[in-house]
Amino acid sequence: MRLEGRFFDGASSRSHRASVLVEDGCARVEGASGDALLPAVELERLEFSSRVGNTPRFLRFPGGGSFETDDNDAVDRLSAPSSSVGGFAHRLESKLRYVLIGLLVAVAFVWGSVQWGVPALARIAAFSLPAEVTGHAERMALEIMDRQLFEPSRLPQEEQARLLAVFAPLTEDAAQDPPVRVLFRAAAGPLGANALALPAGTVVLTDPLVQLAQHDEELVGVLAHEIGHIRHRHAMRSSLQASFVGLVATLVVGDVSSVSSIVTALPLILTQLGYSRAFEREADQYAVETLRRHGIGTQPFVDILQRLDPSGDEKGAYLSTHPPTPERVRRILSGAKGLTP
Repeated sequence: MRLEGRFFDGASSRSHRASVLVEDGCARVEGASGDALLPAVELERLEFSSRVGNTPRFLRFPGGGSFETDDNDAVDRLSAPSSSVGGFAHRLESKLRYVLIGLLVAVAFVWGSVQWGVPALARIAAFSLPAEVTGHAERMALEIMDRQLFEPSRLPQEEQARLLAVFAPLTEDAAQDPPVRVLFRAAAGPLGANALALPAGTVVLTDPLVQLAQHDEELVGVLAHEIGHIRHRHAMRSSLQASFVGLVATLVVGDVSSVSSIVTALPLILTQLGYSRAFEREADQYAVETLRRHGIGTQPFVDILQRLDPSGDEKGAYLSTHPPTPERVRRILSGAKGLTP
């Protein structure tokens, strides 16, 4: 048997027109002029690449040399005794029904992983992290935000102390692991009136948010919502889920660089937005339960939410990290029924 193709000596990337002559259980590589490029080698010592469609096959020789050929059928005959798995894979990929079944299984695996597996795994991991890890993550995040987003609060110290006294029943009630503390920061630009929950129990309220509130119970509602994020470890779960989703995408796509392409990135972005909206609903539910436990109505919380988003636009819901404000208001006023993601 003779196979035509190209020979790579393993020392350079240059190839040579060559052929492989198979006789008496041995293979010998010959050049275009018939000169021997490699001495005869027993077939048992060769490595045969798997068959993938009609792509060229490789015969790899001891010492690093390799021979490339398009004659897949001939390579199959040579490698038949040692390539039952590769041959089985080729038969599967050659039949459309098996390809479709494989595609459905892959889609089901990805969907199940993203829908249930990733959130469950991230939740377990987030609640298992040592306090030192979450504390370090919080310090780093707060340092970066203080440098780039925040300035020292301009609220009078007396006002800050008064608000901390108002918040004390909530922070003391939530004084588990991690304990909750409240900080005030000045913020302008796109951040504006806002509140943020950090991984180790710190809640940051911005001056514009405090100034937007018409009475203290509105800020208490916002704080209860942020404590909900802390209690459910949303910051760490979000970070872990982003990493796990990226890993699943890499396993499916096969190339981490392609995750940056729009075709792959858009589903990832929408998935993460979906997780964020689920976290917001969970935090809203925690806020409603906390406010009720302290004898505070939910209307003040609703009022400040509507003041933060006066347009109440639902059209951009799928491109937002938060559910639409009208939806949140309906759920909060109805007792937060069905908010659990």
